Amino acid sequence: MEDLAALVATILVLLGGVALINILLAVLSRRKKLKPWIAMVFNALTGFAAIFGISISWALGIVPLMGLIVGSIILTWPNRKRR
Repeated sequence: MEDLAALVATILVLLGGVALINILLAVLSRRKKLKPWIAMVFNALTGFAAIFGISISWALGIVPLMGLIVGSIILTWPNRKRR
């Protein structure tokens, strides 16, 4: 049983890492330090990770889902108009 708990904890940490990387790439894309298509592709991969996590358990899927939501908001937020 300890091995199963360690496996689930590892999966949760990896999904959390994917969510954080997604947010970081979205911010870098927003600041024009990264091409937008790279952040969008990783955002889609985070969505697939969220689907995978939710198919197992909501507790596993909520972490990448939050990263997906935040990353999507950052990527699609309109730019400020500069004078």
